Amino acid sequence: MGVLDGLLGRPAPPSGAPGAGRLLALPAAAAVLEARTGFVPTGTGGVCHRLVEGGPFGAFGRAQREIERLLSGDPARRTGVSTDPHGWGWTHLTRAPDDFEALVADLHLIETVFADAGYGRYLLCSVTGFRRGTERQLLYLVHTPVRDAFYPWAPRLPEAPSDPEEADGQEGAAGAPARGRSNLVETRTREALAETLPIEPDRHRWFPVWDAPGL
Repeated sequence: MGVLDGLLGRPAPPSGAPGAGRLLALPAAAAVLEARTGFVPTGTGGVCHRLVEGGPFGAFGRAQREIERLLSGDPARRTGVSTDPHGWGWTHLTRAPDDFEALVADLHLIETVFADAGYGRYLLCSVTGFRRGTERQLLYLVHTPVRDAFYPWAPRLPEAPSDPEEADGQEGAAGAPARGRSNLVETRTREALAETLPIEPDRHRWFPVWDAPGL
C-alpha cells in the first residue's frame, strides 16, 4: 500500500467527485501564489485514481476511452496514461506554462468524466506543478476531492540539508539524506493561499505524491 492510501481516509458518495469544481479556482490562486512567493506554473498536471478491473459492463474502461477521446486532437496538449510504482493510475498532461487555465480545465474534465461514470470515489487527487525562476525547487498543489481541499507539497532537493526546521524526511543508509520535503516552502505556500483556496487543515493529511509520472 502506498502513501496515497491515506487520501481515501473517508468515503465519498457513490458517484460524483465532491470537490471537483474547486479545481477551477486554481488559475486565480496561481496569480496570488506568484505575487507572494514567486512560484509559477510548470505546465504539468495529473489526476491520480485507483485502478479498476473493468467495472460493471466495462464502464471504467469506457470512461478512460472517453477521456482519451476528449483530450485528443489538441497539439498544444501532451497527454499520457501511466501506473506509478505504488500501483496508482495516472492521467498526466503537459501544456505551455502560460496556458495554466487550459491545463486546469483539462484536469477538471478528467475528474468530471470519472465522476459522471460513477467512479468519483476512486479519485485520489489532482496535482499541478510550480517552479520559482531558475531554482530547482519544485512545488505542487494537491487537490483531494474526497476532502474538498488543497495542500502544498514541496519535495526537498537531494543536496538540501535535513534541518528539522527546513525539511521533513528520513535518513538513508549510513546517514545519507533520503528524499524528504521542505516544510519551509510548504508553510509559506499555505500562508500565501490561506485566503484564496480551502487548505487542508490537518497537516498530517498532506501526503507526499512521490513518483508521479509526467510531473
